[in-house]
Amino acid sequence: MNIVVVTPDYPYKRINSYPFVQQLVNEFARQGHSCVVIAPFNVMHNKQVCQEREVVEVAGRSVTIYRPNVLSFSNWKLFGVPLSYTIRKRRILHILNRLPQKPDVIYGHFWISGFLAYDYAKENQVPLFVATGESDVCSAFPYSKERQSFYDYVQGVVAVSSKNKRESIDSGLTTEDKCQVFPNSIDGAKFHPMDRLKCREQLNLPRDAFILSFVGLFNKRKGAQRLSEAIRRIKGRPVYSLFIGEEGGDRPSCDHILYCGKVSHSQLATYLNASDAFVLPTLKEGCCNAIVEAMACGLPVISSDREFNDDILDEENSIRIDPMDVEAIASAIVRLRDDVALRQRMGEAALKRVGSLRIEDRSEHILNFIKSRI
Repeated sequence: MNIVVVTPDYPYKRINSYPFVQQLVNEFARQGHSCVVIAPFNVMHNKQVCQEREVVEVAGRSVTIYRPNVLSFSNWKLFGVPLSYTIRKRRILHILNRLPQKPDVIYGHFWISGFLAYDYAKENQVPLFVATGESDVCSAFPYSKERQSFYDYVQGVVAVSSKNKRESIDSGLTTEDKCQVFPNSIDGAKFHPMDRLKCREQLNLPRDAFILSFVGLFNKRKGAQRLSEAIRRIKGRPVYSLFIGEEGGDRPSCDHILYCGKVSHSQLATYLNASDAFVLPTLKEGCCNAIVEAMACGLPVISSDREFNDDILDEENSIRIDPMDVEAIASAIVRLRDDVALRQRMGEAALKRVGSLRIEDRSEHILNFIKSRI
């Protein structure tokens, strides 16, 4: 098939945005499909312009990436429609209309991306699919009176969790027969168990310390400060931490922070493998890539007891807590700190669960789903 993927962002040089979309596209290519990616590049956010067309080779096949430079105008509106949205739509349609070959299918990553390509898909009778990976599906409603005709036109919806599927159906975006759940997955070549002591030596971390890792934006939703406060309350043997992510107004401030800041996606597995456990007291997700990647490195997980984790976490591989309860977070950390056997059992269970969450399997299942509906 000739697949066009429309996405809000895509990795570019040192900007590692939406690596999970890149992984999926690369796997589509490895399975013999032609791929075009359209990913508008926010010049104001990234403080630079980029090469608007790039061709990369993946397993002997060419993947063409279009990054039309766009400007962001915050909440400015034109005739009631956000100006930034209008600009993105025009740039995307401009590229679609000039492709040398009409796509067999358009895959919009998130509802808004599907809607941006809707006019072209409908006019040219191209099947349109949408991946719903948002933490809050209801906030993704596109701006138009044609919303319902768009929802009706979409041939299939790829939901990353049962929560997202339920929200999409309950909100009237899709129907049960159109939507299937495919949890996020990992690239096993990048994320897998590694020797912990060697990883700590490579990162210059203490050999015998109990180390937690956190991956995500430092904001209230992800819970960096709640985790920081939980660590601060813990008595006895020190708990060390690796806070991997970007500033978001909720910077961690506990003692014994060994690292706090960005890490390239290619280095992330080393930091995870240097850890004893992974903690993410997040409030909202679709299906969290960071959790799945930590599981692939054999880490026990402490995370939310909310619905979005139900497809990947259970009592065998994780301790699930109320993400707003700092004492519960602290108690779960102490439990793992003081019980090496429990950490090992949960880490092994995490590896067993993630064995069915490989990117090559997920891409194959998604492609089979698409083929069954066109």
